[in-house]
Amino acid sequence: MKRSQINLAVDNAQRALREHGVRLPPYAYWSPADWRKAGADYARVTRNGLGWAVTDFGQGNFREIGITMFDVRNGNVDAPEEGTPYGEKIFVLQPGQRLPYHFHWRKTEDIISYHGGTLMIQLYNARDDETMDETSPGHVYCDGVRHAFTAGQVFEIPHGASLTITPKLYHRFWAKEGAGVLVGGEISTISVPKTDNRFGGNARRFVPIEEDEPARWLLNIDYPQLHEIA
Repeated sequence: MKRSQINLAVDNAQRALREHGVRLPPYAYWSPADWRKAGADYARVTRNGLGWAVTDFGQGNFREIGITMFDVRNGNVDAPEEGTPYGEKIFVLQPGQRLPYHFHWRKTEDIISYHGGTLMIQLYNARDDETMDETSPGHVYCDGVRHAFTAGQVFEIPHGASLTITPKLYHRFWAKEGAGVLVGGEISTISVPKTDNRFGGNARRFVPIEEDEPARWLLNIDYPQLHEIA
């Protein structure tokens, strides 16, 4: 992705959150210069990857396949003494923007619809060989209520409601076309995106950044190069 796309995505996400009265931690609004002045008190923030994430999943079409997220809370599987055994994200999807099919080997997550557009979630079971099972039914919980699903069934999640995604359950979700910008969230066990995502096709979570303009906002993947960011 280009840095200009990332800057614009964060701008748009902040605007959508502001319109719905959603506030993030103070460092969500920091410039790179602000980050360079941060002291050791912020070590856990950077170590656990709290902050902005923007990706097109390597598909080169962010308008249709992509997401802008903010990791509000997250623990560290390598440091259980920190005492945070869960994660939380706020995400923003533009109308028609979706994620590719994927599952998590270990993470369980509730995907939540908060404001704006309509949240759509599609489900498939995974086979033992980790391919998508396009025939078998299953069941899922929406706010604790059990629902059966057929392979490929799409759930429309109203505001205030959620759907629980268990490990090895293929899913993708998107903002319904024509329904406006969607603000949603995720409450989960500890999120480890570098090792816990299994995508279909050639999609991937982390993509290289083309620095076509200076960064206005840092992503959580920028933290290791913090002092190199213009």
